[in-house]
Amino acid sequence: MPLLPLLIGLVIGIFCPVVFNDSPKIVVLSITSGLSATCLSLFFASLFQKNSMKRKLTPLAFGFASMLVGVLLIELSKQETSQLETLSNKINIGTVFRTKISESGYQTIHVSLEKQQSGDYFQSVNGSVILTLDTLEGKFTIGDIIAFKTTLEAFKNETNPGSFDAEYYYGTHHYVGRAFISSNLISKIGTGESISLFFSKRQNEIAEKLKSWLPESVSGIGIALLVGAKTDINQEVLDSFSNTGAMHVLAVSGLHVGIILIIFQAILQLFSRWISKKQSIILSVVLIWSFGLLSGASPSVIRAVVMFSILVLGQLLNRKNSGLNNLIFSAILLLMYDPYYLFDIGFQLSYVALVGIFLFQTPIYKLIYVSNKPLDWIWKGSAVGIAATITTTPFMLYWFHQFPNYFLLSNIVVMLLGFVVLLLPIILMATAWIPYFKTLIIFLTALSLQLLILGIQWVNDIPGGVSAGFELSFVEFLVTASLIGFCAHQFLVRKLIPKGAFLALALCFFLISWKREEKFNQNNLYLFSSKHFCGMIQWNGQIITFSEIPEGNKSIEQTLKNAVRFSGLNLTKPIILQSSNKLIIGKKNLLINQTKNGWEIHVDTLKIQYRTKGTPNSFENKQLMSVKLQRYLYGNETIQPFKISI
Repeated sequence: MPLLPLLIGLVIGIFCPVVFNDSPKIVVLSITSGLSATCLSLFFASLFQKNSMKRKLTPLAFGFASMLVGVLLIELSKQETSQLETLSNKINIGTVFRTKISESGYQTIHVSLEKQQSGDYFQSVNGSVILTLDTLEGKFTIGDIIAFKTTLEAFKNETNPGSFDAEYYYGTHHYVGRAFISSNLISKIGTGESISLFFSKRQNEIAEKLKSWLPESVSGIGIALLVGAKTDINQEVLDSFSNTGAMHVLAVSGLHVGIILIIFQAILQLFSRWISKKQSIILSVVLIWSFGLLSGASPSVIRAVVMFSILVLGQLLNRKNSGLNNLIFSAILLLMYDPYYLFDIGFQLSYVALVGIFLFQTPIYKLIYVSNKPLDWIWKGSAVGIAATITTTPFMLYWFHQFPNYFLLSNIVVMLLGFVVLLLPIILMATAWIPYFKTLIIFLTALSLQLLILGIQWVNDIPGGVSAGFELSFVEFLVTASLIGFCAHQFLVRKLIPKGAFLALALCFFLISWKREEKFNQNNLYLFSSKHFCGMIQWNGQIITFSEIPEGNKSIEQTLKNAVRFSGLNLTKPIILQSSNKLIIGKKNLLINQTKNGWEIHVDTLKIQYRTKGTPNSFENKQLMSVKLQRYLYGNETIQPFKISI
């Protein structure tokens, strides 16, 4: 794998400047100079060495060179993205590329910035902002060019357990800030035209057509399969796919692009008398790129399209390329285009899953011989799932704090129905102009989607389907990932059993599990940061949630749901608070009273742990003998979340 040193160097070069973002410029300059000197020294040293030494020094030189490129790419990207201070309270012009209507009817728009008025002229600006309108009127659509003036706010984390890490996500997706904007400070000044906007509009049209054709219970899944948008999926269904490890089905990626490529090549084969092999290959590449753009051009889609394009175009040269080398090459191309792809979770999972499949699928499949053809087909597909799970497990534990125990069962459901549920919506879009045939395809599409949902929910309903509550530090993640990769490669590929590495891996999993059990055995009272008073009690492995708002408030429900999921325990009882509440938890009496200014909580001797700002799921210890909690009802001021040992 000659490209591997280039990829490793590029990843390190991109990763370090982002992690050490607050380092002074002189540090970045020193690192850049040091890498340049090291690269040149190794390169010139290799020129005067024998072949054996040259083979070692040359990849090292290229690795340091790509590391330097990674550092420079991040620095250039930082300079291109405009700063929050330069955009606030000035007239900015940009194009709407995403819209969303809340349940209350207010519209949120995502705007790609282009220009800013500075005196009598305009200057270029870059980055994206999120604007929420203060009116139910004057809706904007994708492609609208708007002018606005407002004070932008930086993205801040809610800091509640399991909450969305907004700072990380938006910071690595070129977003600058957000604002709640008055309607008299924003206006449409034109309509933009570009390839990306064209495909975004077509994507919306496809989604709207599927909504009108398919029942509401399955239309969200159909839209996700075809264009990658998951916003219309019922939350309960979405949780079922997440808990069973089947979320990759709903994210348009390599699986979908591969199936689409097979379909396109089969169709083009019918016209082989009129289309040459070269033309067929070029058309296949054009068609999968069109599908990728229509599906939303997410990193996982573009990665898959780039990789399959390389594989297909390699046929023009009659070369049998290594799949792993093609994967590495596509990663290098994408990271050169946008280095922040490295921090996209979907990008990470899709790549490490394919690495596992390329390295381990065949050795795993050969471990068991199955003579029955249908069972052999299932085993071959299961081997793919096991191979992908080997490499993605550390990422699932680190990012999602859970592991799907029955991923093999959900994998079988996907194998049996995946091809059909993807093919039928495509046929539906292509034949919608044929009245009676359209009706038949709509029925078959709805039926297949319903079977897929029922199959995944059946797996999800089996007791013990998810092991949740894992917390890995970044160092633990790196050590676990390295040991899993090394042990799997030694055992499956090289047929060796490195006892020391396997022992270290077993110890690593023991420590992770022990930390999880310690977390389960804690007895705590959590109070969350929210506009409404709410919290959670963990006692002897049970979870009780409480809030002052009845069921139906989406914000409170999501806050409590995230916290319960992060705890790794099952919800025992939700409580809606009255003006005075006495809760008996074990031998503890908790009294929660409503006062004129907010709420008071009376407990025995308490250990309070306030959350540190900006870092989800971490605490700072403080000791108090009693607690009085005040909630302010004005402005944006809310309580600071904390945890109490009871």
